[in-house]
Amino acid sequence: MMVKIVDVKGKERYVNAAYIRSVTPKGTDKADIDFGHWSGAVRVDQPAEQVAEVVNASLPSSFDEYLAAVDQQGDGNNGANVVTTIAMIG
Repeated sequence: MMVKIVDVKGKERYVNAAYIRSVTPKGTDKADIDFGHWSGAVRVDQPAEQVAEVVNASLPSSFDEYLAAVDQQGDGNNGANVVTTIAMIG
């Protein structure tokens, strides 16, 4: 559920898609991704619809599946975090 985003300055970040609170269009070819707990949004050079599609594709179809995947990762990897899905935005 980790998604690679590249902001408008070219800085790469890997973020947990489950923590994205909103995607806001900023013109026709940019979007702001808000995580809620950070001080500000991350702006990317992609239309909001495209960002939302990538984020949605990286999430499980239900929150129950998400919790089961987290439990399974913890059991199989001694608590180590594992990147299960990587998508590129930007």
